[in-house]
Amino acid sequence: METMKKNELISAIHDFVDHSKENRVSAEDAIYPHLSGMRIFDSPLVGFSSADDEFYTTIFKQEGVIHPLFMAPREWMPEAVTVISFFLPFTNQIRESNRKRMDEPYAPGIPQRCSAEWLHGRIEGQAFVNTLTDFIEELLQSNGYRAFSPTGSGRIQMLMPYCSNWSERHAAYASGLGTFGLSKGLITEKGMAGRFGSVITEAFFEPTPRSYNDPFEYCRMCGACENQCPVHAIDGSKGCKTGKDHTICAPYVNGGTLPPHGPRNVVRYGCGKCQIDVPCEMGIPQ
Repeated sequence: METMKKNELISAIHDFVDHSKENRVSAEDAIYPHLSGMRIFDSPLVGFSSADDEFYTTIFKQEGVIHPLFMAPREWMPEAVTVISFFLPFTNQIRESNRKRMDEPYAPGIPQRCSAEWLHGRIEGQAFVNTLTDFIEELLQSNGYRAFSPTGSGRIQMLMPYCSNWSERHAAYASGLGTFGLSKGLITEKGMAGRFGSVITEAFFEPTPRSYNDPFEYCRMCGACENQCPVHAIDGSKGCKTGKDHTICAPYVNGGTLPPHGPRNVVRYGCGKCQIDVPCEMGIPQ
């Protein structure tokens, strides 16, 4: 059986993102009526990596990288051949909304952690990531190939605080989409303000060449994200690898959690200040 062409798959993913109604905030989910219909993501980036890449089989399993119990693609699916990774950049409306200064009040009922638009990007955006991985799985399966999304399975688990047995950002790094920054986000050619997802498949796709040799190559260590953080959870003097303290960041973000809202009865939380008004917000810093 002939392998599905890579350009056909990429084109189908782009078309789905650009035209799916799930990529817009529904009237039922909208925190405020004027946000109904807001588009969440711009056109995506798509990358590919081999399921046998040494990053998955060896490097990501090292202490201090991810975790020894990180599961390589073939541990999730024995017949795995390729990992498909994608980055969905937030629209300008979502990014612009989160540039408000912390002393500028948002609409009543929204804690001053981030904008209402950013909350939708974080929560409804993740729901769309799951919808897109389902679409990719079904498309590959319709062409005769097994496909599987680790984060959409019941096998995903936390190994320790802020570390699980699969990492979307690390899969994106292995798939040529970008390198890490001081704020722990991944800097892509469309920036870091957005969300990642991945699908493992037995179909073969040529791996995307990695245009970098260092996991922090795109970060300028300019300190902009450090200055943006409202609780000083980022310290550039500690370097990219250990410069962000999640034990400071997480309680602040979780402290702004809103009560359940909408038909899915989900809570909303977020911050994202380290991803906006920084040189890596929309691209690779020059």
